[in-house]
Amino acid sequence: MKTENTTRRVLMVSAQLGFVVLLIVGWGIYAGSSRKNAFSAGTPLGTWNELVSWFASGSIWKDLWATLSAAAGGYLVAVLLGTIIGVLTGIIPWLHDVLAPFFAFWNGFPRLAFYPFFAILFGYSLVSRMALVSFVIIFLIIANTAAGVREVDGLILDNMRMLGASRFEQVVHVYLPAAAVWIMTSARITVGLALQAAIVAEFIGASSGLGYLTTVGQSQFDTNIVWAAIIVVMVLAVIIDRGLYGLQRRLTRWMPA
Repeated sequence: MKTENTTRRVLMVSAQLGFVVLLIVGWGIYAGSSRKNAFSAGTPLGTWNELVSWFASGSIWKDLWATLSAAAGGYLVAVLLGTIIGVLTGIIPWLHDVLAPFFAFWNGFPRLAFYPFFAILFGYSLVSRMALVSFVIIFLIIANTAAGVREVDGLILDNMRMLGASRFEQVVHVYLPAAAVWIMTSARITVGLALQAAIVAEFIGASSGLGYLTTVGQSQFDTNIVWAAIIVVMVLAVIIDRGLYGLQRRLTRWMPA
């Protein structure tokens, strides 16, 4: 069984790498067919040279840190506020009924378009980028937290009340753990959105970050810079996603399949 799983994993990784190679080869053929295509789509070699220069000079680390700090800071704020609001809306039925339509509205609203308002309030700063990240993902966290709280087995709560547990103890020992599971299982979605929001916020007024690098490439009409920044973003997203996937499996392995 172990050998079969290993073989399947090797085949899967090989297929994924093969798909990437096909994309690069197709890209190279298209770019090499004319100077116009090379200008508009960039070239694999030109993009590779940009990546090598960034890592060789070390300039990329400043941009990575700028993007990650905005995404992580905004994410932590959203998790803190979203958990508190989600728990309250989950355990107070009338509050959920009042706020549910507003959450549905904001969840369907193009929240990335709100960055200019945060830039006016906080300037083109890390705080404004964190605010956009929090604003983009907090409604998902509230919804998932409230859903986790409402899924708590009533029998467990009845047993806790029978043993004399207060409402605060119910929240700490039952509601919060239930909400944490739902937040963790949706973390791969919310963290991805946080990264996207941080990058979009760097399109305007930023002096560093992966989003800023794409605007540099655009202003210089250098598609290779844009592709190099996008590749760094994609690699970063895959690393974060794989890490969260492993953490999710470890934390939820007790749950039934």
